Amino acid sequence: MRLLHALWNIGAPLVGLAVMIASAIGARRRHLARAAVDTRPWPSLPDGTTAVEMPPLGKGVTSATVVRLMKHLGDPVQVGDVAAEVSTDKVDTEIPATTAGTVDAVFEGDEVPVGFPLLAVSPSAVLPHLADDPPSA
Repeated sequence: MRLLHALWNIGAPLVGLAVMIASAIGARRRHLARAAVDTRPWPSLPDGTTAVEMPPLGKGVTSATVVRLMKHLGDPVQVGDVAAEVSTDKVDTEIPATTAGTVDAVFEGDEVPVGFPLLAVSPSAVLPHLADDPPSA
């Protein structure tokens, strides 16, 4: 019984120390990943376009990993269409388009910060009336 007690007195603090070291290493890795995202160059949007941006997904969430872009160059997009699927350590979610038009540029990246543009959307051109269509009053 004394041997078990002695092992416990030695082993428990060592396990606690190992957990603290692992936690510190994980925190350092997360910090370095955020720092790399923060220094990424911000793309400029083409003239006349509006960005569909990475929205804030929750308290403390500063970035997300883009799993898949659902819209591609030249695709039509409506408000509410799914523009991208993203993942964080807390949630996986779909990002809706906040503007309608045609996708004019796609900004790809593994991990993007909140506010980073995912798509640039230009307003759709208005189609002229055909000759056999009656004009609307």
